[in-house]
Amino acid sequence: MTDYLKYLLSPAILAIHAWGLVMGGAHAWMGFAAIVWVLLFDAFLSPSHHRRDTRFPWLYDTVISLTVLAGFANIFLYAYLAGSGHFQGFASAFGAFIGTVVIGFVIGAPPVHELFHRENAALRTLGRVGQCLVFDPWREITHVVTHHMHTATPTDPDYARRGDTVYGHFMRTFPGQWKEAFHLEKMMWTKRGRKWFDPRNAWVAKATYFGIFIAILFTLGGLTGGLLACAALILGPRMMLEVFNYCNHYGLVSATPGRFKMHHTWNHLTPFTRILALEITNHAGHHDDSYKPFYLLEPDQTGPKQPQFLMCVLLAFVPPLFFMMIKPLLKHWDEHYANEQEKEIAYRENARAGWHDLNDGSFAYRDAQLAVAYG
Repeated sequence: MTDYLKYLLSPAILAIHAWGLVMGGAHAWMGFAAIVWVLLFDAFLSPSHHRRDTRFPWLYDTVISLTVLAGFANIFLYAYLAGSGHFQGFASAFGAFIGTVVIGFVIGAPPVHELFHRENAALRTLGRVGQCLVFDPWREITHVVTHHMHTATPTDPDYARRGDTVYGHFMRTFPGQWKEAFHLEKMMWTKRGRKWFDPRNAWVAKATYFGIFIAILFTLGGLTGGLLACAALILGPRMMLEVFNYCNHYGLVSATPGRFKMHHTWNHLTPFTRILALEITNHAGHHDDSYKPFYLLEPDQTGPKQPQFLMCVLLAFVPPLFFMMIKPLLKHWDEHYANEQEKEIAYRENARAGWHDLNDGSFAYRDAQLAVAYG
């Protein structure tokens, strides 16, 4: 039964954060301190390849459903308290804000992602409504369709190519996702012969419940509380999800677009990261079968891995340090995981990025020979 208890960690941290918000003062930092302490402790642990107990799946589903509902309660509470002037002084106000930002990403986003992938209608609906907590009710559209179909290819808006910084990734991924979401939605209503504003179109429902969500934030918190709550969700789960995508697919290439292979994504398998992220950092298993519940995913012990998750996210904001970390891993991937076609793609990606030190010269020699042969 310990496996089921482990997943109570997320709602426990949400409860600590809520208690700290209500107490105010220095206690407003409690949620942030709790999540940072857990992730720092996790950084010193060895990877876990433990498989979960699957005898009572309804327990897992109950916990993550309650976590999503608690996520809504937390952001509503924060909006109300921030708008009512509850946090006295900059330190208290900033502690509450940064705690809401970090917890919104680490605790709030994973169960939403898990549920909108589910085949069960009730759970999937909760996941779709829960996308308000990542401030993007359209996130599911590009993620489930485009991202999972085009993993490790430039046609995936979530993908970061070799040489890309996280800041450049932001500039590309956001407009790419919006454009792709509009394209997919328009294709559906056009195919069904509907007007763009037809209530049966999926985007209408998404816009409606997102509008209600924002209205609740501003009703509870007024202008100040509503704006701060929205900012916390944008800077937290919304933007940090793109940092997660940046890290988890960085620089990998695929010679088989639309056919995922287990080496087409990085994995982070330290114990608490697996628990808090609901196995999403056990990423190969998720991409191999995106409808498989998190508790059925089997850690890929031999697949490509990055250092601990928190370290990768922090390094991403300092591109020279991130490149120092990722380039040796990419070189190892090219040599040990890539097939012959992927080696060639990787060679050209390294050349495009100016990372010639990652290439072994074999394809350069071949290109020179072709140039001589064909003038």
